[in-house]
Amino acid sequence: MQSNNPEQQKATTGTTTATESAQQGQAEQQQAPPEATTAIQSVPQDEAVKEEHRKAEEYLDQLRRTQAEFVNYRRRMGKEQLEGRITAQSSLLYHLLPVLDDLELALRSAPAEMCPHAWVQGLFLVARRLESMLDQLGVQRVGAIGEQFNPRWHEAVTTEARADAPEGAILDVLQQGYIIEDHVIRPARVSVAGASPQRETPTAQEKTDPNNKQTQAE
Repeated sequence: MQSNNPEQQKATTGTTTATESAQQGQAEQQQAPPEATTAIQSVPQDEAVKEEHRKAEEYLDQLRRTQAEFVNYRRRMGKEQLEGRITAQSSLLYHLLPVLDDLELALRSAPAEMCPHAWVQGLFLVARRLESMLDQLGVQRVGAIGEQFNPRWHEAVTTEARADAPEGAILDVLQQGYIIEDHVIRPARVSVAGASPQRETPTAQEKTDPNNKQTQAE
């Protein structure tokens, strides 16, 4: 029932208006965030982004270091495996080389009239197959007449003074040498040319030269 009292109606209307104003103020505060609050919240967000960026750079640097260490590890292991394989092959080939030396010596000593025989041709075939196997393994011969003496690959057995050969030139190969991947299996035993001999007797011009001390002494 609607009250007819004017005072009572005014009081009710005033209470309703105050309640609606309070509700409207709360709604405006919720719908429109203050600019001051946004400015305050932006500062810690920027710091958080910077911190995340720093962490990402640190993780990326650690990943790069790990990759570099892994690459170096693979290279080191590959080098060690290669050196181990070469050492094992060198040890085996070192004991097989005398057999090849004897075979080549026998073939060089075979008389010409016996070369057409089938068994001699078989020996030549065996020698060629051995040389082909050494080539496939990367084995190379060292030591040839006319080459310059290299103490790393050659072993000088004798020296001979020769006027027709430069000093240090190989004159003869007494035993063939072999290397694999710059690793010496067996050095070549060679004869090397020494220094040219000095003239011991004076020439006719030296004998007649008055400035020559040896002539004056005579």
